[in-house]
Amino acid sequence: MKDPAQSVEQGGSQRRGGSTTRPRVWLKNQCVRLGLAETLCTFVMMAFGLGSVAQVVTGRGEFGEYLSINIGFALGVAMGVHVGGNVSGAHMNAAVSIAMCVFGRLSWRMLPLYIFSQFIGSFLAAGTIYGIYYEAIHTYCGGNLTVTGVRATAGIFATYPAPYLSLMGGFVDQVFGTAMLLLCLMALSDQRNKPPAPGSEPALVGLLVLLIGISLGSNSGYPINPTRDIAPRVFTAIAGWGTDVFRAGNGWWWVPLVAPSIGGVLGAGVYKVLVELHHPPVSEEERPLAGEESVPLDKLQNLCA
Repeated sequence: MKDPAQSVEQGGSQRRGGSTTRPRVWLKNQCVRLGLAETLCTFVMMAFGLGSVAQVVTGRGEFGEYLSINIGFALGVAMGVHVGGNVSGAHMNAAVSIAMCVFGRLSWRMLPLYIFSQFIGSFLAAGTIYGIYYEAIHTYCGGNLTVTGVRATAGIFATYPAPYLSLMGGFVDQVFGTAMLLLCLMALSDQRNKPPAPGSEPALVGLLVLLIGISLGSNSGYPINPTRDIAPRVFTAIAGWGTDVFRAGNGWWWVPLVAPSIGGVLGAGVYKVLVELHHPPVSEEERPLAGEESVPLDKLQNLCA
């Protein structure tokens, strides 16, 4: 079999019988492609999401409110799915990746790559938004970077519980919120139930995140995503907020790491047990013809060298 790399010439090469040209740089390693796509789509999601929070906080309500943040994250998720959906699946969430591994839709050996890519994308997005809103943040807080208090700004980047919320209450809140996320994602991806129209998936996933935000967001800012929370938290610890980002909220930082990971598996499992396992068998007539089968995105990891 001819090595595809041999057909890449300077300036691109033309296929026989057609006008399709390959790009100048073509990555053979599927793992690298997955990692780059997952990093970029996570960055896009987090940049829009954190940017919407920074605008609301530093603008003192003049440039938006809580709903603006919900919409910002929802549209950020939708754009992230567009950016990396057909390459990495655009998980953008360690809880999603863990659930996919548990239910056999992603190889466990791919989990470190996904989590690392999501962490890097979130970390870079936090640094980017801090740089863009640097002057606004320091004007708002008077140069005193604090985690709690009237002019606290750490909440722009990571999530913190409401004053009334206990660690146990927050844990249950995050388990339930992430369970609802994965339950609905499993339903949206179930081709034998009520799948969305082709091309509408990003918008529907964004609407799902919006729905979770406006219904389950007030307790702790609905992190529902371990890498979304820990990466910006690490950035703020380095950037000047200090170790208070790990002490605030009675040591809240571990809840968005552990609870979503559990909730995601529970939510996906509930859908699988109550719905997916009870689909009737596929008859021979309903099966696709030879050559018409599509390769699921979660099988791409098998192509990695």
